[in-house]
Amino acid sequence: MIFTIPNTELSFILNDEIIALIAFVFLYLTYYFFSDFSFVKKYQSRFKESSDNIEQSVYFRRTMGFILLGVIPLLIALIFFDEPITSYGIGMPSGKYAYLWFLIPTIVIVVGSIFRSSKTIDTSYYPEVRKKIWNRRRTVLNTTFWAIYLLGYEFAIRGVVFFTSLYALGLWPAIIINSVIYSLIHIFKGTGEAFGAFFLGILFCLITFYTNSFWIAFVIHFLLAVINDIKAVRVSTEMTFEFGKSNSIS
Repeated sequence: MIFTIPNTELSFILNDEIIALIAFVFLYLTYYFFSDFSFVKKYQSRFKESSDNIEQSVYFRRTMGFILLGVIPLLIALIFFDEPITSYGIGMPSGKYAYLWFLIPTIVIVVGSIFRSSKTIDTSYYPEVRKKIWNRRRTVLNTTFWAIYLLGYEFAIRGVVFFTSLYALGLWPAIIINSVIYSLIHIFKGTGEAFGAFFLGILFCLITFYTNSFWIAFVIHFLLAVINDIKAVRVSTEMTFEFGKSNSIS
C-alpha cells in the first residue's frame, strides 16, 4: 500500500506485514483494556456483578475479543492486503503429514496438561468465570465462549500476523516475531507462562506453516484453555462441579 503526501514528492509504503503488526497491537491493547473504558463499565453495570462474582462480563469480553481480533483483522485482510484471504491459513490443514502435526502435538500437550501439577495453577485468576457452583450449563457456556474468543485470536496471530510476516521475512523471522508477541501477551500472568508461551508459540507456528492452516493451533489452544479451567475448578477451595444443580447462570 503506497501513501503519498499531497503537494509533495514524498511517498512511503506500508506492506501487509507492517499493517498486520500495527493492527494487531492496537486491537489487542483495545481488547486487553476493554473493561476499563467508561462506556463498557456503564454497560457492564447492567450485569450487576462484583469483581469476585463475574460470568456474563467474561462472556461479553470474549465476544468482543472475537470481533476485535477476528472480524476486524479479516476485514483488514480483505480490503488492504495483496494476497487473497485464503493465503492466511483459514483453510483446513493440508499436506502429507498434516494428521501427524495434529495428532502428536495434541496428544502430548493435552496429556501433559491433564497431568500438570495442580500447584502450578493460579486459582486466583483461573477460571475467569468466578462462580462457586459449576453446573452443566455454566461449563458448556464457558467452553463455547472460549472457542469463540480463541477462534478470533488464533486467526489474528497465527493467521494474519504469522503469514504476513512469513511472506515478507521468511520462516524463522516470522516465527520469532510471532512467538515474542505471544510471550509478551502472557507476561502479566507470570514468568512461567511467558516463557512457556514463547516455546509453545514456536510449535504453533511450525504446525501452522507445515499444514498451511491455523486450525490445529486453534484446537490445541482451545483444549488447553478448557482443561486448565476444569483443573482450576477441581483444585479450588471455593468452586465445585455440581452437574445436578439448576442449569441457570445466576
